[in-house]
Amino acid sequence: MSEINSSNIKEGTFAAAILKTYYPLNNVAKFKEKYAERSFKILLNPKDGQDAALITVDKGILEVEGIENQNKKNLEQDELGWDGFIQTSLELFNEIGRGNLTQSDIVKKVVARKIKIKNPKIVGKLAEMMALMDD
Repeated sequence: MSEINSSNIKEGTFAAAILKTYYPLNNVAKFKEKYAERSFKILLNPKDGQDAALITVDKGILEVEGIENQNKKNLEQDELGWDGFIQTSLELFNEIGRGNLTQSDIVKKVVARKIKIKNPKIVGKLAEMMALMDD
């Protein structure tokens, strides 16, 4: 079993919760197979939180990095090289994470500008990856 590498993630933060949720994928054979030839980064930014989480998938290995989000420069695509981005409140991230919002609910919130998404195709991989843990 691989260890969780959280050298830059403080306990009790948003990034720590994302790490705890997604890191177990590193021990799922289907995840390693499906993403063996793929590399991408997804930035999750709670606009009312202290830090953002950058999920990196590189050839079947998932890592999470905590990034201070008070300075918008820290989150720019040119700076971090992310492929997909989602920004909303901590409360909405929690609702999405618990599965309390349907796709229709999320689309309505995007239209109402309560959720900001760049490159939805990449962001959609979050759900794909979670589904692999349930198999």
